[in-house]
Amino acid sequence: MIVGQTYVSSQIDTHYDAIVIGSGLGGLTTAALMAKAGKKVLVLERHYTAGGFTHSFKRRGYEWDVGVHYIGEVHNPNSPLRRVFDVITDGKLKWAKMDAVYDKIIIQDTQYNFVAGAARFKEELLQSFPHGAKQIDAYLQHIRAATNSLPVHLGKRYLPTRLQPLAGRFGGDYFSRTTLSVMADFIQDPKLASVLCGQWGDYGLPPAQSSFAMHAVVAQHYLGGASFPVGGASQIAHHIEPVIQRAGGAVVVGAEVEQIMVEGDRAKGVRMANGDEIWSQHVISAAGLHATYGKLLPDAVGTRLKLRERLSSLKPSVSHLGLYIGLHGSAKDLGLEQANKWVYQQYDHDASLRKFMAIPHADANTVGNIDFPLNYISFPSSKDPAWDSHYPGKSTIDVISLAPYEWFKRWADKPWKNRGADYDDFKAALSEKLLADVYQHAPQVRGKVDYFELSTPLSTAHFSNYAQGQVYGLEHTPERFAQSWVKPHTPIKGLYLTGQDILFCGVASAMMSGVMTATSVLGAASVKVLPEFLGDKGKWIGNLADKLPVVGRKPAADAGSAPKLAPPDPVQHSLVARCTEVLDLTADVKAFRFVDDAGHPMDYKPGQFVTLELEVEGKRVFRSYTMSSTPTNPAYFELTVKRVEGGAVSNWLCDHLQVGATLRMTGPHGKFTCAPKPRKKLLFLSAGSGVTPMLSMARWIRDQQQSEQPQNHHSNAGEHVDTDVVYFHCARTANDLIFGDEVQAMAAANPRFVQHVSLTRSTKQDRWKGLTCRPAAARFVLRPRELRWRAAVSKAFWILPSRRGCASPVPAARVTAVNARCAKYRAMPPWPTPMDWTPTRWKTAMCSPASAL
Repeated sequence: MIVGQTYVSSQIDTHYDAIVIGSGLGGLTTAALMAKAGKKVLVLERHYTAGGFTHSFKRRGYEWDVGVHYIGEVHNPNSPLRRVFDVITDGKLKWAKMDAVYDKIIIQDTQYNFVAGAARFKEELLQSFPHGAKQIDAYLQHIRAATNSLPVHLGKRYLPTRLQPLAGRFGGDYFSRTTLSVMADFIQDPKLASVLCGQWGDYGLPPAQSSFAMHAVVAQHYLGGASFPVGGASQIAHHIEPVIQRAGGAVVVGAEVEQIMVEGDRAKGVRMANGDEIWSQHVISAAGLHATYGKLLPDAVGTRLKLRERLSSLKPSVSHLGLYIGLHGSAKDLGLEQANKWVYQQYDHDASLRKFMAIPHADANTVGNIDFPLNYISFPSSKDPAWDSHYPGKSTIDVISLAPYEWFKRWADKPWKNRGADYDDFKAALSEKLLADVYQHAPQVRGKVDYFELSTPLSTAHFSNYAQGQVYGLEHTPERFAQSWVKPHTPIKGLYLTGQDILFCGVASAMMSGVMTATSVLGAASVKVLPEFLGDKGKWIGNLADKLPVVGRKPAADAGSAPKLAPPDPVQHSLVARCTEVLDLTADVKAFRFVDDAGHPMDYKPGQFVTLELEVEGKRVFRSYTMSSTPTNPAYFELTVKRVEGGAVSNWLCDHLQVGATLRMTGPHGKFTCAPKPRKKLLFLSAGSGVTPMLSMARWIRDQQQSEQPQNHHSNAGEHVDTDVVYFHCARTANDLIFGDEVQAMAAANPRFVQHVSLTRSTKQDRWKGLTCRPAAARFVLRPRELRWRAAVSKAFWILPSRRGCASPVPAARVTAVNARCAKYRAMPPWPTPMDWTPTRWKTAMCSPASAL
């Protein structure tokens, strides 16, 4: 699922209450909570979809989650984690409880089950360690104590430096000691200790290197059992995005930040890779400490504050391989279980990892001799109750293992998907090695593998912007947790940090880091969000909060935010649309009518578009099409598609899409619309299939004028649409007029709707008595200085005014254009005067202007 709208300069305001760099769960949580407090927040994500490690991707008819495999505690609706998830998603994110056995630790072919519930957890382990009752009891007590010390450890970072050691005495030494050293105090059986550390892959360090607090947080998190998000991991970001949008903010993808702008000692905004500058009172980086201090800050600032010197004490976490497998057959048919499998070669985790990491070089010829210290095997399609309805007869497996970045460094300067045959051979050998492990521990899938794909540390570096492809940010060592300066606040005013680097790794910790950062930024204004966390018990706080101003925010009249339309903009979302009708309009144009397969009406404005997500010839492609229908008719929404020579998507749609078929799409997108309050005089200028947004707006205006009351909420309540329309359309021949009869009927029935049509290839057989050639448009501009021009111009449309044409030049400021083949806004060229005989070719954009029509 794709989450977020594509970055287009013209659609971004110049000022926001806060800007969040990165759309991982820490960044999204921060943005959502600030939005709940009334802040307008812009989230900028360089990837093609939002979500960070909670996003999903598709290949060949399969879908995989890259970083969400199971989450603890959320099955309890009253747990702190569940309450936060409910607040940031408005309670729309649903969870499926996994089976009681959530992890299986497999060491040298001996299996140990981790079962939900402390009592059952102990009971199950006693079957393998019958004399270990006291040791297991002590272990459970210590992980609980370490987890309870977390507030003290984090809270002391907000105290003056001289008081921090005193506060540390109350938190114990769980953060400053390794897992191995703490467990040596109460566990005598080394095999039992090894099994209890069997989840170390969740945080990337074996017992002799990891902080016991990190181990305890993970162990306690899953001790009560685990759950999986219904619909997959991408549902998390999908349900957070509307919360941010509702407060006037946005989640924008394909938006790479080049630098955080700093003036004096304060962050003022960000400069984008394309040169755009966006200003904000607060800048929040969810990009990680190394990226923030090492890349995004100006060199002079980082040097002056010695931030990069501090980074030298923080090492990156491990890098990894990810094998994504697609299978013929459902999870039920193949007998895939819900429990994850942790597969280890030996009981001494540290020795196994040291031996592995000491291998200086590996390639396709040496992979067969390498023993991975751990392999994690997960069966996500068996955990999601919604999977079978979306992907019937299919299932998936995820395999994760470790891999030193140094093995892949020689290809780091090569472009993604084009790193050379030796790199591809290495990946193929690694894939076969991991597949062999899958066949050993899930032999029933042999012969069922339909597709697989391997990610390497270079893949992670490319998509997540982690320099060495690290999966968990910073190493979770005692030394890392001794750095009291790692917290949401930074030495630069207005700049904050969020994400796993300021807390722990993992989905839950990333989200809680967002809570920490949001409260740090909001200060006293956090009280406005508190009632939602407390439920009914927090109503009295909500009543009090309503009487308080939002601290640090100017009154609405001076806020500097872009003006908003009276009705709210339609919320962009992902949907599965079912085709209900196919209309053959011309020899190369078809109209497809859809309904939301979930039964919800499509909420959009006339002139807006949707983005289709298709798989054509084994490739995942995206194409945007304007809706030619009007929102005043909720029975369906319509896409009009012109077959383009060589166009993979347009030809696929025209050849294969039939009634009953479903398509995934996102929308509505775009601001090229005349709703809700169109100008009194509009010129709709279009050519070919560029007619679609004009037709949508013309239909909408017609319906509004025929009704005494506005027919949908994109009209102004109690106001009648008072608009004159000149509708000029250029087609090749009379047979190529799209919805020509309908438009002619609209003109015949409404004297305020004037239609003009011009043909470019008129023949005697057409018996055409009307206008020919494109310059004819200039004759029909009525009082051009009074008109607000709107044009849908195909790539080949030319305007050539003649001496007998437009008597007055039309100011460029009055022209807005849309090109159905473009996806990027460009400034309009100056309008030619009557004496200018040079043809002007318009290269403009879909959903172009920031202002409404």
